Amino acid sequence: MNLIEARRNRKWIGCIDFGTAMSKAAVVRRKPRTELISADVVPLAIGDRDGMAVRSGLLLPSVVYVSDQGTILFGKEAEDAAIRGERRNRQAFVSPKEYLSTRDPGALDEGLEREIDPTGDFTARKLLALFLAHLLVQAGRAAAIANVPWPVPLRIARPAWDEERAAAGEQALRSLVLQAFAIADRLGGQLSAIGGITHDAARSALAAVMSDRRFLDPAALPDVFELSASGSASVLEATAVAAGAIGDTRRRVVVVADIGGGTSDFGAFMTGLPGRGVLGEVDGSSGILRLAGDRLDVLLKFYIFKQARIDPFDSGSKGVVAHIRANQRAFKEALFTTGQLTIELVDNFLTVRKEDFLASPDIQEFAKLLRSAFHDTLERAVACARENALQGRRTPVEALLTGGGRSLPMVTDFITDPPLPIRLDEALPEIPEGPLDQNFLDLRPQLAVAIGGAVMDLPHQTARVRIRDVADATAQKVHKIANAVTTVRDAVDAAPAVHDVARTANPPPAANESEPARVPSSGRWRRFRGR
Repeated sequence: MNLIEARRNRKWIGCIDFGTAMSKAAVVRRKPRTELISADVVPLAIGDRDGMAVRSGLLLPSVVYVSDQGTILFGKEAEDAAIRGERRNRQAFVSPKEYLSTRDPGALDEGLEREIDPTGDFTARKLLALFLAHLLVQAGRAAAIANVPWPVPLRIARPAWDEERAAAGEQALRSLVLQAFAIADRLGGQLSAIGGITHDAARSALAAVMSDRRFLDPAALPDVFELSASGSASVLEATAVAAGAIGDTRRRVVVVADIGGGTSDFGAFMTGLPGRGVLGEVDGSSGILRLAGDRLDVLLKFYIFKQARIDPFDSGSKGVVAHIRANQRAFKEALFTTGQLTIELVDNFLTVRKEDFLASPDIQEFAKLLRSAFHDTLERAVACARENALQGRRTPVEALLTGGGRSLPMVTDFITDPPLPIRLDEALPEIPEGPLDQNFLDLRPQLAVAIGGAVMDLPHQTARVRIRDVADATAQKVHKIANAVTTVRDAVDAAPAVHDVARTANPPPAANESEPARVPSSGRWRRFRGR
């Protein structure tokens, strides 16, 4: 079957959550969100591979590896190959969504570092298209096993980019998906095979597809996508979470914090009266912090280097440095799960305790910046709740934590120690109703974006919630300060000023100058008004 031109089954909607660390996909039956039952919601096991053990088939590592043996590998297989290649100074192409979030669109067509692509033949755009082609083939296989239709009209989840990047990012995402479908038509099952695809097969498919001008037009083949009234095929990640998790049970305002691998997305949403089926997005509440779980991986790596007195640039430390870099995510998971981590070095062992790591300056700075971003969205949620009191009774404000980083201590503090003096209850996912298997329930917070993004009726934009004119003015100053931040340490140096202007209309004091952070950040927190 020719996927790019195949007739879409419009009784279902699909969503691709093209994650920084893990990618997910789901299909949901086209019916009102309040009527959904468990049988209408199907997360696709795009990570499952024949003959390969994976931790969860519902999660696909967002990794591509250009091997020295003439093949290109994807997902878990690429992760494993990258670990083996660290000792040869090889690297995988990881966090592909970050290329769309932080790089200039033109950079997608520039060559990659030789550590990532020793052939010099593949650009970021080409590897992105190949990865998405692998994901789409995997989705088709998973849909067949789950006995649901494929292909279906698709939405693509994205962070809350600013207006300029959103327009360019929308076009890039749609073009990449169209190119990926065309590549999948050419390579088919090769994209799912153990051992990957050959360099020659990849070059041939890319040469044919990338030269087809149809795929560069975002309006080309519109039936491939589930388009909004404004013609968009994308959905904000926090909006998707709200659509698939907030039930029609009572009037309340829910703050969504989706803490992923590369970005943390925030938004606030208000429900209508019970039975009305209304879910509105609070104007101006969407925000993105380009720091999340992956940044903790990097900070832990450098913390280990410091504690063990390892010079990562010393040739004599090459082996142990490669070992730490290759396992930094697993080390973080073990540290936060068990409370301590013991690492074998060259001739001794190093034990890292969670409380010591959390008390380190870099982690304190990271936590402050995360809290500042949550504070801003929460502030608008509280204002919305106050202005929409029902019969003189306070409208409750709740927080819904999702994503792979939802259980991090600085994130759970949002509930136990909110940044504003209010009672903040934790919201639990309510849609769909009915029995669900334990594997799904365990991973539901990570699947929330893919599932919600496929729900038929997404939250609409509410009428503008006016906090006060001074709040609007100070929000612009917050935005200006945040955009001037270029490193983790610089951002935290600016955080007190951000808080100050959020409280008063007085100009903030200049952020103190400081030495560059040990671990530079390519991310900046941004506050956006509207969508």
